[in-house]
Amino acid sequence: MHTAAEMGVDTFQADRLPDQAYRTAPFKGPFTRTEGGFFHDGRFAMLLDVVNHYEGLLGLKLGEKQNTDLVEYLKSLQKEGGTS
Repeated sequence: MHTAAEMGVDTFQADRLPDQAYRTAPFKGPFTRTEGGFFHDGRFAMLLDVVNHYEGLLGLKLGEKQNTDLVEYLKSLQKEGGTS
């Protein structure tokens, strides 16, 4: 479970839950439905948008190529049947 601050998002949906926290999906969870977007509310249209969000939030200082490589790596884990 994660606070909204840890995820860099507002508390709107978390405030309605008993523990007021967001649950991180199992690893293959992000790939179960990509049409509605990523994240708990579909706010990110593409996986790269999620990577860019966390890069900024966590100050990772990755370059554009590294972000793209990370997205491809995450996609490859899903294709191999990766789990949480």
